[in-house]
Formats: sequence, C-alpha cells, structure tokens
Amino acid sequence: MVKNPVFLASLVLAFLFYSGTVKIKNRHPFVTLAPESKIIRLEGAITSNPVKSSFFGNSYKVSFTASKAYCASGVFACMGETNLFIPADFVEAYYPGKLYSSLKTQSGKGLLIENGAEFSFEVEKIDKKGMKNAFLVQDGTFLGWKGNVVLKKFFRFRSLCRLQFKRLMFAWGNAGGLLLALLSGSREYTETVVSDGFRNSGLSHILALSGMHLGLFGSIARFFGKKAHGRNAGDAVQLLAILFFVWFAGLSPSLFRAFLAALILYLNSLFRMNRPDGLALISVCFIIHVIIFSNHVFEPAFMLSYASLAGIIIFSKMFRKVYPVFIPHSIRLSLSDSTAAQCATAPVSIAVFGKIAPIGIIASLFVSPLVVLFLYAGLFGIIICLVMPFLSVPFHAIMNGLYVLIKRFVLFFEHFS
Repeated sequence: MVKNPVFLASLVLAFLFYSGTVKIKNRHPFVTLAPESKIIRLEGAITSNPVKSSFFGNSYKVSFTASKAYCASGVFACMGETNLFIPADFVEAYYPGKLYSSLKTQSGKGLLIENGAEFSFEVEKIDKKGMKNAFLVQDGTFLGWKGNVVLKKFFRFRSLCRLQFKRLMFAWGNAGGLLLALLSGSREYTETVVSDGFRNSGLSHILALSGMHLGLFGSIARFFGKKAHGRNAGDAVQLLAILFFVWFAGLSPSLFRAFLAALILYLNSLFRMNRPDGLALISVCFIIHVIIFSNHVFEPAFMLSYASLAGIIIFSKMFRKVYPVFIPHSIRLSLSDSTAAQCATAPVSIAVFGKIAPIGIIASLFVSPLVVLFLYAGLFGIIICLVMPFLSVPFHAIMNGLYVLIKRFVLFFEHFS
C-alpha cells in the first residue's frame, strides 16, 4: 500500500486540500458589476438537478449560470454560477399528486425546472450566513433550452423522461417513491419518516446514488449483452447502460466516482489489461475527479464515498480476522466491510453531521440485501409494465410488500441510534 505511487499521490492531494494548504477556488465564480443586494432579476440557465430543501419553508435548490443581471438602474453583464432557491409550488406544478390549484407565477403555470432550462427569474438576494451568492426566486419565465439545436433537444428529452418517470413511480405509491429516489436521486415522494430512518440508522449511503445502483443497472445490461454477442458486446452494452443511468440521474459526486471506476474497468477489459487492484483504482478515480470537479472535494457525498471505499479496501481484511470464525463467511464478510466503512467515515460523519451511527454495521446486513432485491424487482417491473401495462397491479402489490419490509427494518434499527 505504501509503495503504491498512485495511492501516495492521492493521499498527498487529500492532505493538501483538507489541511487547507491548497485552497480550491470556484472555477465559475459569480461575477457581476451590479450590486448584488440590488439585483431584482437574473437570466441564464439551470445547471443541476433540482434538490429538495428545507430552507425558506418548502423550496428546491438549483445551480444557475447567469448571463444577465437586472437592477432598477439598468442591465449588467454577469457570469458564473449562483445558487437559487425556488418555491416548491413552482417546481412541483407538473409533478403527479402535487398539482397546485393556484400558482404565484405571472403566467399562472408551473416551471419545468431541470438541467439545461433557460429562465428569467425575479429574485431577492439572500442575506444569510453561509449563503454567499444565493437568491430566492419570486417569479420566473421559461426562455427555452440552452445550446444548439441538438443540445436543446437533448435537454428537453431528458427533462420529459424524468417527469414521465416520476408519473410512473407515483402510480406505485410509497414503493414508487423509494424506487424513484434510488434510481434518479429525486426524493419528493419518499416518506419523511423513511428518509430520516435511513439517515438515523446509518444507512444514508443506500439512498445516495452510488456504485451499488450503477453496478446493479450495468450488470443487468451486461448479462443480456453477453448472452447475445459475447464478452465484448456485454462490456459495451454495460457501458452504454451506465452512461444512460448517469445521463438520467445526473452527476452527483458519488455517482461520478462510480462512473469513473466503471469506465476505467471497461477500458481495462477492452484492451485485455491486468485488472487494477482496488486501491489503485479508487486512487486514480480520486485524482481524475479532483481535476475535473474540484468543487466536489468538500461535499459530504464526495468525502463519504471515497472514505468508505478506501476503508473497505484497506481495513476489511483486518476486521475479518476480528469477527469469530463460527459466523458464516458471507455474513462475516458483510460485517467486516460495514465496520471498515463505518470506521473510515467516522471523522467525516462527526465533522459534517455531528454524530455517527454504529448500528448501521448490523442494519446493513438486513437492509442492503432487501434494497438490492427491491431494485432488481423494480427494474424488472418497469420493463414488464411498459410492455404489458395490465401487470402493473400485481407489481404494485409486490413492490409495496417489499417496501413495507424495508421500512420496518429501517425504523426498527433507528431506535438503536
């Protein structure tokens, strides 16, 4: 491990960033000649998925790349990214089961808030500690989609796909809400008690889009591709499926890390190279990730994702020797991995959340296999129901049965946190 140059390079980078020796600057800082407190309207494009936020009552947070800033005194050019908080009734107007009878937008319509959409927003500067360059949206007008003709169609198609998927999952009730969170990162329909239960019982990593979700989706595609045309076709189909998943769900820090690993392993298999060991692979991913998205470095999802994987790779074998040999091998392996991940992520959890949940070591033994089964059943059910819609009723019952079981386990382990 110490002799691994790639690991040492990633370790040095991590030390430089987290010790404060090297400062990470925003590559796209929000810059304008207009006094920020006087800005009343911004024009530009949304550059992230909308994320539910508890700030300002009920709202969604998005990243927004501005091109024009309007003040009472005139129009000012501006550039860079800022954060916008958009009222939920604007965003959810097109969501199933969340239709609002009266909207506050001047047009009387909701806003299709998705990555790539261009808007003119009436805003108010947020004067709150820790929220630099953040605005609260008062009203908005849709201007179209950014980019050339091809990109416009690309962004529009993606937004409509995500909206239709929400409608499909809504028909499956609470089970659809959990499956929506697991496959797209959207948690609008996840029960609050379940979402809080996952967090309090040390199972937040299951809800966060990561390698598990990407791996399940890719493995299904690889199975069918390999059955049809062999190994090369299987690898290619797997990569295409992974690209589709990332395109659909968006690039969260943990998902981008998993995508980098999958891409490296695909190229490795394509050129028949020796498979890299886990520590070298995660180290290469870390270095590439930092170069491309340096702004991810201090996000909790980034730190937890890399710390947990590094912990499993480095410490899992040690914990396997600690647990008694009379425990079945598969259970001992799962316990060792969970313990290693918990130990490695403990400093991050304490710094970010102010606590750790050791019960997650045991909870993972019961909840993780159920969630994997839930995901497989959900993916299979989606395909079947699209082809044979009349089967949606029995699949609805099956998925909600699995959901109730997952919920009961999660809430049970929450009591021990």
